Parts: sequence; structure tokens; C-alpha cells
Amino acid sequence: MRIRRGFLTPAHPRGAACLTLPIIVSPSEDQVAQETEEVFRSYAFYRYQQEREEGGGEVPMDPEIAEIQQEPGSTSNQVGRRLAIIGDDINMRYDAEFQNMLKTLQPTKDNAYEYFTKIASSLFDSGINWGRVIALLGFGYRMAIHVYQHGVTGFLRSIARYVAEFVLRNRIAQWIADQGGWVISIYLRYLHGPHLHDIWAPHKLFRIYFRNTSV
Repeated sequence: MRIRRGFLTPAHPRGAACLTLPIIVSPSEDQVAQETEEVFRSYAFYRYQQEREEGGGEVPMDPEIAEIQQEPGSTSNQVGRRLAIIGDDINMRYDAEFQNMLKTLQPTKDNAYEYFTKIASSLFDSGINWGRVIALLGFGYRMAIHVYQHGVTGFLRSIARYVAEFVLRNRIAQWIADQGGWVISIYLRYLHGPHLHDIWAPHKLFRIYFRNTSV
């Protein structure tokens, strides 16, 4: 484990207090991977709550997400909630494209993992950053909703596992560990604000996926 302390002065009025990050004990790659499923479930819960509040009756009920048990004081809960909030504009950019892909591919319980990994790999085609990590969670969430709406129940747990396996196998868990772990994302708006949108343009992501797959 490595211990990191961050000191940060975001743009603020003259005389305002600086933000000082707490001491961060960087976790191992395996620790990040183990935490990923819980972070994803928390993200999905808060993202779903956001959509229900904003869309009302237009957002279909998904009890598997709505009934996720949350521990209010847990780190995973705080991280998932924070990523759902700061990723809102990222979701707006990508959600329609993700839904179009899912309508085209029509994933089932048998082939969902294959499709998930191919599309997720397209997100990280040119490297890793927090914007793409948030987009990965967003795609996992959208796939969980899509599969449930097409009659496959009990699939949320599988999607959470897919996300965890993907970040471990593709060195994303190591990258997150190098940043300080999932917990550092609580301060993400201050640390990485200008880079949150450095992802692929949606139409380019679509082309990359279909260039890299024979489906």
C-alpha cells in the first residue's frame, strides 16, 4: 500500500479556503476489483433514483435496482452516489448511443457477457481516464435495465460481476488503485474536472465497436 496526501486549490473567490484532501492509502489492484461490484450496485441504485425523479412514469420500474440495499455511511455508497451525480452529463452524451447498440445487438443472458466486454473495450480503445470509467458504469447500468425489460430477471448481479471482471482483466483496477482507489472519486470534480469528458464521441464509439467485431 502507498500513502498519498493531496493538496488542492480549485478555482474559488479570493480569500476562500482551499480544499485539502485527506490522507489516502492506495489500495491494491485486487482490493479495487473486490470493491467494484458494490460500487457498481450503488451507482446503479442512485442513477435509477435520479431517472425516476426526473422522468417519473416514463422510467419503467425495475425492482432489482430499486431494492438494492444501501449502507448510507459506507465508502461504496458514497462513491456510487458521487459518480452518479458527476456523471450525469456523461450519461446524457452516451445513453442514447448505448441504447441504440443494445437494440441492435439484442443481448440475451447467454451472450450478454460477450457483448458487454466488446463494447466496454471500445470505450478504452485509447486509454483510461475517469470519464471512461464512469461511462463503463453507465453502460453496465443501461444493459442491466435493457435485459430486465426483455424478461430476464436476476441479471443485475451478473452485470456487477462483468464490470468487476472487466476492470481487473484490463488493468483498469490497477489504474484506479494508482489514483488512490475508488474513494478518490469522491473528490473527482476537483481533481479531474477538465478530463471527465475526454471520451469518444458517441458516433465514433459506435464505429469503433463495429470495426472491432464480426457481430
